[in-house]
This record gives sequence, C-alpha cells and structure tokens, in this order.
Amino acid sequence: MPRWVGLLGSWALLVLGAGLLAYAVAAEAITISDARKLSRVEMIDRMINQNVNEQVASLQKEMSAKTVQVGNLQSEVAKADKEVDPQDPAFIITVSTAENKVYARRNGELVFEAVCSTGKNTELNIGGRTMVFRTPIGRFKIQSKEEHPLWVPPDWHYVEQARKDGLEVVRLNRGECISDVCAQGADVYAGGSRVDPGSLVVRGGAVIIPPVGTSARAVPDVLGNYRLNIGDGYALHGTQEVSKLGQNVSHGCVRLDNKDIERLFAMANVGDEVVIY
Repeated sequence: MPRWVGLLGSWALLVLGAGLLAYAVAAEAITISDARKLSRVEMIDRMINQNVNEQVASLQKEMSAKTVQVGNLQSEVAKADKEVDPQDPAFIITVSTAENKVYARRNGELVFEAVCSTGKNTELNIGGRTMVFRTPIGRFKIQSKEEHPLWVPPDWHYVEQARKDGLEVVRLNRGECISDVCAQGADVYAGGSRVDPGSLVVRGGAVIIPPVGTSARAVPDVLGNYRLNIGDGYALHGTQEVSKLGQNVSHGCVRLDNKDIERLFAMANVGDEVVIY
C-alpha cells in the first residue's frame, strides 16, 4: 500500500477524533448550560411559590379577621331583630342598615318610611387607635331633639381630609397663632380675616385643626334643620348630600332628606325607641 494512503487514513482518524472531542465538549457545555438554566428556573419557581404562599397566608389572615367581624355583626343583627317588635304599643323607629331605610310605627302601624344613608364601614387609624365609621347596631332612645343644629367637626374630620391630600395636621390652641392663623377668643382668623366655619385652612403643608368652641368649629346647615340625638355622638339628621341617600356613606349617623327628617322630627319625642339593625 502506498505510504500516502496510510498518511491519509491517519489524518482522517485524527480529524474524526477531533470532531468527536469537539462534539463531546459542546455536549458537555450544553449540559452545563441546561443545568444552570434549570437551576435558575427552579430558583424562580421557589420564589414564585414563596410569594404565592405569603399572599395566600396574608389573604387567609384577612379573611379570618373579616369572618370575625361578620360574625360579630351577625350577632348584633340577630340581637336587634329579637328586640324589634312591630307590635309594640308605642312609637318606635327602626333603621335597616342593609336597606338604608328608616321606618316608624305607632301601635304596630307603619306611619313613616324613608330612604336614608348609614355608615360607610371604613377605618381610620389615628395614633394607634382605629376608628370604624359604621352605624351602631342595637336599641337606643332619643335623648334630645334639636332644631337648626350646628355640626362640630371632630378632629378625625380634619385628619381624614388632610390624608386625602397627603398633608399633615397641626392643632391650634386658644390664644395661639400658627403662621398667620390665630385663635382669638371664640374666633379663628387667617391673615386678619375670620375663617369660615367648616373651611379647611392649610399652612406649610398641614391642615390646621381649630380649637373646639371657636366659630370655625360650629358649621351650620350640614346636618339640615333637625336632629334626633341617640347618644355617643350618633343621631338621625338631615343632609346636604341628598344624591347619596340610599348608600353607605356616613361616618355613623343616619342621614335623611331634610323633608323626611322634618316629618319624623314632628312625630318623635324624647324617650322614644330607635332600633338599628
């Protein structure tokens, strides 16, 4: 056999071996790359599962808390339902927070019915204290009747308004001035002009809370012309927001159209029962 044939065969074997080696190296590289990809996929899967589990745990916790709240409300409603007897031989007012309706019966006969607005059931946290704006459930009595009542906005009103605009709050004491806002006696002045009742005064990125007893904290017309007080700051009264009647939008009071509260006011007396359920 000629020598060049043997050299050609050796060269062919060398090329084949190099090809096999290159394939093996490439295969190993692919295997390593796939392993790394698989590792990353597994890591991502673990992160996804962890996040999902955390979200599920959080939702379960929230659902558990809501279940307790619903259970408490159902107990209150059941208790109120037992206390409501439309055949009571007296004048009795009932408020359905589910229907947003007010009824009044005299000796068991329906003598009044109207649409109302009740608590919006939202929460506001102030200094670690959580306030829940809902209409109280239970049996109450009319403690007093007022004509042309003035609304005295609680501190939480200013806090709630400030947070809507991302502002802080600053309380103004009697005889104290903040910037150009001063509390002088029973009035609050800003830049020499008296602050209109119910208006928000903002200075330096903060809503100023005027002192109780000043003219700025005595707001007319908001509650309509009549109010039936049932205690703890709750009442049945008129409203300027007539378009929202039938909705859960109040901070706990029962709002009625001004003509409806006028009729109910004329029927009711101090000591009459009010059952809310």
